[in-house]
Amino acid sequence: MVRAGGPETLDRLIESVARGERGLASIRDAKHREAVRVALRMHKYAPSGLDALARGRMRDRVLGAVRPRRPSIADRAAIAFEVLAKPAPYAVRAIAVGAICIATVAGATVAGADTLPNDPLYSLKLAGEDLRLTLAVSAGDRAAVQLSIAEHRLAEAEALATSGRDEDALLASSTYSQQIAQAAAELAELEELQPEVVALAAQLDDRFNEQRARVQLLATKLSADPSTQRASEIMAVVAAPTLAPGLLGVQRIAETAAGVAEDLASQTALPAAPRASPQPRASRTAELVRRNADAARAAADRAKAKSAKNKSAGDKRYDDRYDDYGERD
Repeated sequence: MVRAGGPETLDRLIESVARGERGLASIRDAKHREAVRVALRMHKYAPSGLDALARGRMRDRVLGAVRPRRPSIADRAAIAFEVLAKPAPYAVRAIAVGAICIATVAGATVAGADTLPNDPLYSLKLAGEDLRLTLAVSAGDRAAVQLSIAEHRLAEAEALATSGRDEDALLASSTYSQQIAQAAAELAELEELQPEVVALAAQLDDRFNEQRARVQLLATKLSADPSTQRASEIMAVVAAPTLAPGLLGVQRIAETAAGVAEDLASQTALPAAPRASPQPRASRTAELVRRNADAARAAADRAKAKSAKNKSAGDKRYDDRYDDYGERD
């Protein structure tokens, strides 16, 4: 006989009946007996798992979380850093990082090919040009890259002059002349009779003449508008000089380009128009233009020195051959 009690008594009754330690009829309290009977029946007929609808919802939720999706930029960056963090020779890591940097700068260079000074991508454009020049290992490669850079600066100078940005046009024109002089000096370092050198020198000569003729047309057009008078004078300096007399080949081009750079440096002393840039910026432009002129002059002198050295070596070889011929006689 079990006396009536609280929930603890009912729990003990359910547990003892479920284990078979006593029968349901042995519980004398009718309320407890009925409660134990209902509890045992609920336990017997309770569902053994989730129903079909609940299982379907759970399955859709799980599959939705693991369904494949396209990787985002953050995912790609995480994968790249994870790969670079794995143990590997330093050379492999350097190559991987270098490839990423080159791809990034190259992409930015292509995207900013038509940008002008003060544009957001212009600094990346210059960085891409510096990278190309660094990767050029031979004198011929450097000359080709510098010719490409010169063409970019000239195109910028034309656009800036047309829009009335005189100081920027002056600096771009000065940099153009410097790059032309340095490209010619690089070609002067090579053997002049090599076919590829002859082709590069002819290409540089043709481009230089075509560019100066194009700039002359622009200078004439700008001179008709009083608001672009100073820009017209700057363009006229680029187009005006004739090729330096007394020199041949790339030495003549280098000397002519250096003369243009020096003439442009003298333009910084001209009186500025009322709409000109503030004095601090004008002073900065004058300093950069002077540096370009000095670099162009150094390149021209290097080209002439190399030409003189090659000529002296050629004369010596000729004298040696003449002496050999005389001894045989």
